[in-house]
Amino acid sequence: MRIRSRRFESGRGVVRLGMPVISVGNLIAGGTGKTPMCRWITEHLQAAGRRPAIALRGYRADATGFSDEAAEYEEMLDGVSIAVGPDRVASVASIDPSPEVLVLDDGFQHRRVHRDLDVVLIDATRSGLDGPMLPAGLRREPCSALGRADAVIVTRSSGVDQRLSDLIERHHGRPPLAWTRHRWTTALEIRNGVKAELELDRLRGRSFATLFGVGNPASIRDAVESAGGIVVHDEPVRDHAAYDAASVTRLVAAARASGADAVITTFKDWVKLRVHAECLGGLPVVVPVVEINFLKGEQAFRDRLDRLLAASSSVPG
Repeated sequence: MRIRSRRFESGRGVVRLGMPVISVGNLIAGGTGKTPMCRWITEHLQAAGRRPAIALRGYRADATGFSDEAAEYEEMLDGVSIAVGPDRVASVASIDPSPEVLVLDDGFQHRRVHRDLDVVLIDATRSGLDGPMLPAGLRREPCSALGRADAVIVTRSSGVDQRLSDLIERHHGRPPLAWTRHRWTTALEIRNGVKAELELDRLRGRSFATLFGVGNPASIRDAVESAGGIVVHDEPVRDHAAYDAASVTRLVAAARASGADAVITTFKDWVKLRVHAECLGGLPVVVPVVEINFLKGEQAFRDRLDRLLAASSSVPG
């Protein structure tokens, strides 16, 4: 890792894409909220009048190139090109028309692409900073890697945690720029192909089977219970799990046997489940809509983004 890091720091193998690049990544394996953060940044760029695109590896993409994360972005963001592929330089080059700004999803370790703003997310519920590296722990890199980040943002927080702030400052050199939480704004309920929007209070008292093929499923189960939902069955699946007709049929059988009146899942899982909607047998599926909610530092982060856009506008050509 040190040899690889020194090579990139010297500039060898680093490609400039001819546009501002904002990287959103993390130190640990698993979810820290990169997708809703990338979506928040992209919406900010659109509001500023720019034409952004998102580039991602497409982890566990199928033979057709389908990626659950890419499908979620396409559903949630209008007019945004999504470039999918392990060679992000090539995938971005194929976008027509060329974007004005690129958001690099899970880019902290993907150092081949030069970035103008390197944002690292730290999950307040499992930072990984006080444990070992993979494979014994969660961390992909040493804590010292935080030193190359331009900004650290804490996700899934309930407020400023001074101990975590001090730990981040020790390795990053500065306190976190912002503190955020994941907030459910509403939910979608899909029954027999018909989609309806639900207020969150409609989840209270309902019995759910959960299906969370994400890196940190425990945080979402906690959110279900915080919303008043009752988890009666938890279907264990790995991050980015693929579903076929047989697995959906088994899920429905287990949900009905447990007394669940609906399956609650993530948007990333739903884009794969809906391919086999006929196997649901009328069992409703509930999908919470998740957004990033800033508890502290929102204006400071907006200012960083706006300064980057202003600097790129002032460059001739």
